[in-house]
Amino acid sequence: MKKPRLGVLLILILLASFALGYSLSYLAQSQGNWTISRKPAVNIVSLERSIQKDTAIVWEREYIRSGKMLVSDFTYKEALFGKTLAEIRQQYTAANGFRIIWQNQALIVHQRIDDWSPEDKAKLRLKVYQDRVAVYQGPDRENDTLLRVTGIKCSRLPVQVQQEIQTGQYEFANKQALNDALENMDEYQ
Repeated sequence: MKKPRLGVLLILILLASFALGYSLSYLAQSQGNWTISRKPAVNIVSLERSIQKDTAIVWEREYIRSGKMLVSDFTYKEALFGKTLAEIRQQYTAANGFRIIWQNQALIVHQRIDDWSPEDKAKLRLKVYQDRVAVYQGPDRENDTLLRVTGIKCSRLPVQVQQEIQTGQYEFANKQALNDALENMDEYQ
């Protein structure tokens, strides 16, 4: 007979302890006096990196009209030393065509430029101007500027050369190649 009374007594003690715990937690919440302060286990230090002298900074210039991307070292690297990513993003904003990111331990400065690449702007081509061979500079036949008109008459050139000039096949990346082509045409003046 002692065993059933002992089991009932244990169950009553267990129920009483649950009721007491519930009551105390309700009182603690309603009173609001029991503030538990949490102290950090570790001192929190800013984890944001800043640019150092040994940080690799890559400058990607995307020329939209040319459809080309030029990649080089960032020219103004010294101005970024000691700055954080947030500070650099304030200086080089998305509104001005910049996107600043960390990638593979390097800072990438990506710039979108709504213009022709310097290489395309420097292209030279021969065209006809009032029956004379003329030198134009610019990215393409529709966006170029007349630089000079030569003394070479286009009508005196061989028909194949005339057609090649008319169709834009005489395009050069530098002045040396242009001058070589003009020297070959000098005999038709």
